[in-house]
Amino acid sequence: MSALVPLIVMLPLLGAAITLIFGRNPRLQVVVTTATLVAVSIIAAVLLAAVDAANEPFAVSVGGWPVPFGIILYVDRLAALLVLISSVVLLAVLLFSIGQGAADGAEETPISIFNPTYLILAAGIFDAFIAGDLFNLYVGFEILLVASTC
Repeated sequence: MSALVPLIVMLPLLGAAITLIFGRNPRLQVVVTTATLVAVSIIAAVLLAAVDAANEPFAVSVGGWPVPFGIILYVDRLAALLVLISSVVLLAVLLFSIGQGAADGAEETPISIFNPTYLILAAGIFDAFIAGDLFNLYVGFEILLVASTC
């Protein structure tokens, strides 16, 4: 189960890269963004159930560096619950924005930077929730801030 922990942050970043590649195809961007957030929601639900069943948190060292120097991702019940709730809310807001764009007739002038920025924002939120130390919390917060300024 601990192999799923890095996917919480990597899936939105990978989805953002894919949506940047397909910047000329807004429908494909929407499909990739929606699929990414659904996948993160499922992973968060699985991790919440696994952490609750194991009755102990998952700590994953990313990159193979020792604890004081490496990136530690830490998922306990609260972090898994926060990731699950935020991924569901992010998915609901995305679906509302898709519906609002369709209602406004925005098919003629699509904004191709919305979906990648939205996924980077999601990655920053998820990284901030599962950060194992203050430096990684700062990195997650900075990712979130960079995406929110676009």
